[in-house]
Amino acid sequence: MKFFGPHACEEALKRGELHTLWISSTIWNRVDSFRKLARKSRVVIHQEPLEALERRSNGLKHQGMIGEGSEIAFVELASFFPLMVTKKDQVLLIALDGIMDPQNLGAILRTCSAAGVDGVILPERRSAGITESAIRASAGTAGRVPISRVTNLGRAIDELKSAGAWIYGLSSGDKTENYLNESFDRSVVLIMGSEGDGLHQKIAERCDRLLHIPMPGSTESLNASAATAVALFRVLAARTKAL
Repeated sequence: MKFFGPHACEEALKRGELHTLWISSTIWNRVDSFRKLARKSRVVIHQEPLEALERRSNGLKHQGMIGEGSEIAFVELASFFPLMVTKKDQVLLIALDGIMDPQNLGAILRTCSAAGVDGVILPERRSAGITESAIRASAGTAGRVPISRVTNLGRAIDELKSAGAWIYGLSSGDKTENYLNESFDRSVVLIMGSEGDGLHQKIAERCDRLLHIPMPGSTESLNASAATAVALFRVLAARTKAL
């Protein structure tokens, strides 16, 4: 796994996933404190001309620093279950159904980090992976939120429901309710589908409630990352208002 740019490399170092660094001579002195931290963690560091990093990055933006290390570690779905007891009605999880674009996934993970989401659930199929592109789109924050990769999203939803979570699906159509009318005063799993296809039928059928974001303007829908941001911060606002 490669990490492009100082932010992504710093995050990888914090998680203990960074093994090797290539740093351009143009920023070498500016990142002295980071180099010292990396050396303490036994990261191998190379100073290279900017042209060498350009070749190494294959045209991707790197801001003078490229790292290499291990993949982001996933957590077990069951690790979220105790939260239903310890955090009670404040649990907030995101499940992604059919998000195939790594740029969208990275942006969603960045929003989840900003919103303090407790975890993200990704299916092994019909989903973008935690790739270099997704990490870059997340501005290096992809590993801040626990991520569980599940073989069957429907079964995972059933297990979360049994553990006490309330399942909301963001969708469109006549059978959905306005998300502004929800108090979200319980453990929440918010399921986001793709912009084009929305939620798969078997996933939608498992939801306790289907919600839509009103669109008073001329645009009919938001992309997945924008819709996730709107929905997540609505949950936080509704909970703050209830306090």
